[in-house]
Amino acid sequence: MLKKIALVAALAATASFATWNYFPVQEAGKGQAEIGVTDKMQDKANRLALFAQARYTIIQNFELGVKVPFVLFTHLDGHDLKQDGLDNIPVMLRYQFMPIMNAFLDVTVPTCNEDLCGKDDPFGLHFGVQYSQNFGFVNFGSELGLKLETAGDDKTTPPWDMNLGLEGDFAVSEMFTPYVGVDFDMLIGKYTHDGDNVGESHTGDFGVAPYLGLGIAINPMFYVDLNAKFGFGEDYYGKKMPIWLTAKFGINF
Repeated sequence: MLKKIALVAALAATASFATWNYFPVQEAGKGQAEIGVTDKMQDKANRLALFAQARYTIIQNFELGVKVPFVLFTHLDGHDLKQDGLDNIPVMLRYQFMPIMNAFLDVTVPTCNEDLCGKDDPFGLHFGVQYSQNFGFVNFGSELGLKLETAGDDKTTPPWDMNLGLEGDFAVSEMFTPYVGVDFDMLIGKYTHDGDNVGESHTGDFGVAPYLGLGIAINPMFYVDLNAKFGFGEDYYGKKMPIWLTAKFGINF
């Protein structure tokens, strides 16, 4: 029973804190909208979720985005756990203060269905900086950030999470853009309950998640993106490697 609980807890840790990308903000008045599906698999558990998201550059260098995720089902060893519904909604802000540098803030609003997330309702914060540079054939993007949560109804907060992301996009052709990347995450501190530290320190618990994908430009307006991501690090992801498979369709406007 404890093993099943651990599996479900690990499955619930998603990439909802991910920023839109690591690259410069679009020109003022331009935006993108996407719909997609992500399947996260870990050991005998898997969770299938749909999402819709959009971003728009309101004024030059300032971008606003939002993502609405909806979990279709959560299965464990072939059994439906009845954990589905609306997940937490992140609101994403980015400001490009230099041609090669962005600052970002993501705020995750506690909109999650009680069957999916329980009665706890913390806000999530993710903030940091991004650096990107075009090296001809390779477009390089990176991010350094910090993730944390407020105390919800249970008065409990998890350790902070420091993340480093690196990605290279390869300009193979106007239609196809393969890319590879890796995300590093490290926990900092302890769990707290009602303001007091609880248990042992998790500082140094480390996870690494390489990924690869392919962007396909159908025409200047429509595109498709496919990617796969793999999580390594027992202290961070659990004993079994999680795998995320994502497919999305987007429109430029």
